[in-house]
This record gives sequence, structure tokens and C-alpha cells, in this order.
Amino acid sequence: MEPSQAIAIDLVEAAYDLEVAPADWLPNLLEVGESMFDLGCGHYGAICAGASESGVPIFTQLHAGARAEELPLKVMRAAREAGPDVVGAFSQAVTGHVAVLSELKDRYPRAYEVLTRSVGCKDMLSLVATDPDAHGVNITIPSPELIRLTGRQREYWQMIGVHLTAGHRLRRGLSEQGDVAGRPITEMPLRAEALLDPKRFLVTQATGGAQDAEAAETIREAARFVDKARGSLRKSDPEEALRLWEGLVRGRWSLVDWFDTDGRRFVLAKPNVPNIGDPRGLTEREAQVATYAAQGESGKLIGYRLGLSNATISRALDSAMHKLAVKTQAQLVEKMRGLPDADTFGTHPLSQKKEE
Repeated sequence: MEPSQAIAIDLVEAAYDLEVAPADWLPNLLEVGESMFDLGCGHYGAICAGASESGVPIFTQLHAGARAEELPLKVMRAAREAGPDVVGAFSQAVTGHVAVLSELKDRYPRAYEVLTRSVGCKDMLSLVATDPDAHGVNITIPSPELIRLTGRQREYWQMIGVHLTAGHRLRRGLSEQGDVAGRPITEMPLRAEALLDPKRFLVTQATGGAQDAEAAETIREAARFVDKARGSLRKSDPEEALRLWEGLVRGRWSLVDWFDTDGRRFVLAKPNVPNIGDPRGLTEREAQVATYAAQGESGKLIGYRLGLSNATISRALDSAMHKLAVKTQAQLVEKMRGLPDADTFGTHPLSQKKEE
């Protein structure tokens, strides 16, 4: 199964497009990504706004792709037929934010049988692009054939998911600040911490952590990589372009376009830190790395998500595990499940049920 790589950067750009109205963000994502998301049985997306006390995701918006208007209802009916115990167990088995239904068939035959029969497909891919607090977007993609992902293909889907997660988190944060589009440069727009000239990649204004010379240089370098990804490389080598555009810069900033009242384009480094639960004495970085590792993400994917080197991820994970007094990933998972925000740990879109 080859995802349509040619539109990868188009999809990432759509994730960070601040000009799109909130209600149109999900439909626009599905439209831009249709060639990747539609395998012949339609597709749909859902905005997840946290989870109930029992860990069931709470959806605030559902949108089906072209010719798939009934698909969300079919999946929800199947989830109800399978029952909460089956769906819950199935949800907990998802790791790495990419789930292929047939890969879990032997462990959860009931879930596989009900979903494929109800939807009229042979397999299903779910892209779970949510933060640890269960906020984000889920995209469900049924397939008329069995899905066989290579390691490289799975990694590609995961990288797409990283940007959908970060884009949703960015918009979620901005929604609390009101409409700031078109603000003249008399103060830092969108509560960003750095403003760059996209032609020379110079930081023309900085505040907070971006005032540090090393941090400013890292932001400049990341902006150059993003510019390269958005250039001719997006067509000539879309996979390399996607690798260049990491999810965050130094685990803190997203790079987004911003236009002033005269229509001039600038690049902003906007704080967009994942919302991680109770750190239990961990630093912010240790808590981030430990949380994603406990969710089954590889060190390489965590590094891509946070924009940090593999060595930095390894050091942070070793330190976190030492502080938490655990030695294995299984022990780490159990320890993280015991934290106060564990009710959102491991939620999955197949757990679809409206709050009563």
C-alpha cells in the first residue's frame, strides 16, 4: 500500500493554514488529502476534544469525504455492536498512532468481523493524530483489500499524523486568543516568540526563549528546511521534503506563515508545546518523551515530533525512566497509566460513542 506521497506537503500546509475558518479546517484537510485517504471505500475525519472518565473520546465534529456520507454512522453502529469491552481493549492495543485493523484480527476477531461487515470493507487504517490529552483529529480509512504496511510506509503515515496533531493543537491554542489576523507589527503577532523574514531567514523580532542566540539559530535553520520542503523538493522527493519539515522546533515552536495588513509574508515561531499530564518530578522534555514512548512511539518518531536529535531523546528517556524507577517499556506504560491524566491514555477513534 503506497500512500499518495505527492500531496504530503500540501497536506502539511493545510494543517498549519491559519486563514481557514475553524469549521472548515477538517473538511479542507480531507479534501486536500483525498488521494491519500481514499482507498476505494471512502474516508472520514473526526475532531476529538478530550475523553470521558471511562476513556471514550468526545467528538465535536465529524466530516465524511466525498461519496462517504454514511461511513461515520456505520463505524459508530459497529462500535456499539462490538460492545465497549471489545472496543476498549482494541483501543488499548493501538501503538504509534497508526492502526491497521487486520493486524489486530487474531487478538480481537469480534472487532474485525463487526467493523468489516458493517462498513463493507476488508480492512481499515486509522490515523490517530491526537495529543496525550486526547485532543486532535482522527481519520478513518476503510479499504476494499487487506492493508500491508511496510515499516517505511508506516513511518510516512506517522509523520503525516505528527503534523495533523500539531496543526490542531496550534489552532486550539489560538482559538483562546481571539482573531488576530492582519495585526500590524506593533507587537508580536499570535503570541509568537520569533518573527522571521522569509527571504533572508533573519529573526527580526524575538521574545521569551527565542531570544537565546542558539535557539534563534535553530529556528532559522528549521525555517530554511521548511522552505526547502515547500519548494521543488515537494514534487521531486516528497518523502525527503516531509522528513525535513519536523513537527516542532526544539520541542517548543511551530513555524507558520503570517501576513501583515499590507499582505507581506512573515514566518512565526509560535509556542505549541504538547499538553502533557502530571510530570511527577520530570522536566517538561522528560515528560514529553516518556509519554510518547509509553504510547509506543519509537525514539526516531519522537525526535521527529519534537524536532530533537536522537541523542537528546535517548538522554531524556533514560533520565525519565530513572526518576520513575522503571527499567522496561512495559513498566513505563504501567507507570504512565497510573498518573492523574491516565483516563485519556490510549484512546482510539473506534471507541466512538456519544456522551449520554
